[in-house]
Amino acid sequence: MKKLYITGTSSGIGKALAEEALAQGHRVTGFARRNRINHPNYRHINIDLSDLDHYSGIGFEGLTEDIEEVILVNNAGNLGPVKPVAHIDPRRTADAYHLNLVAPSLLSKLFLENLSEQTLPKTIINISSGAASYPVKSWSVYCASKAGLAMFSEVLRLDHPDIRVHAISPGIVDTEMQGEIRRTRAEDFPDLQRFVEYKQNDELSSAQEVAQKILYILDAPQKFTDVKLSLRDVQLPNS
Repeated sequence: MKKLYITGTSSGIGKALAEEALAQGHRVTGFARRNRINHPNYRHINIDLSDLDHYSGIGFEGLTEDIEEVILVNNAGNLGPVKPVAHIDPRRTADAYHLNLVAPSLLSKLFLENLSEQTLPKTIINISSGAASYPVKSWSVYCASKAGLAMFSEVLRLDHPDIRVHAISPGIVDTEMQGEIRRTRAEDFPDLQRFVEYKQNDELSSAQEVAQKILYILDAPQKFTDVKLSLRDVQLPNS
């Protein structure tokens, strides 16, 4: 049995991953501003990860003798302002960098610090993006913060070689963030039509499929050894 601590469990990938993990018999603690999961093996911590003052009370409790692995999944993220650099909003920019990069950095530190006496295998998964690897017009904040998260993951592995670390790019997933992208203005985001067509052509992955692939990666440490992974390269057994 695994114990997962997952951020952003109120919707999207975070909620799907929590529900899939619970269905597979694992235990989950979720970090989010809203709780939308009701399960006896789920514990919710109501927190605004964009507020630095909220971190002082974070602990990683709930470990019992039947837990075989403990996992932190830094999933919560923010698209940030979708505009050319000259027009980005300072507050939205700061909030996106905090949620996408500062929060995973601090939570990883607290995870390692709080569990330093535990001999259980430990894993940290950071949800990155394909946009961490190539520039997208009007996505300066999102691309840069996700690229920073990918590099943070690489350094985390170097600093703590005893910890399993992955920066996972989930692909284009049917979540609220995709809806937010489709609601942007074409004058702000030249690639808008391409993302509209992803939805129209049913080319989006489901959050449930992403959750299943992440849990498959967790179950196969010998098969998945790279820090940076793309779920497009991961095939579920019997699929």
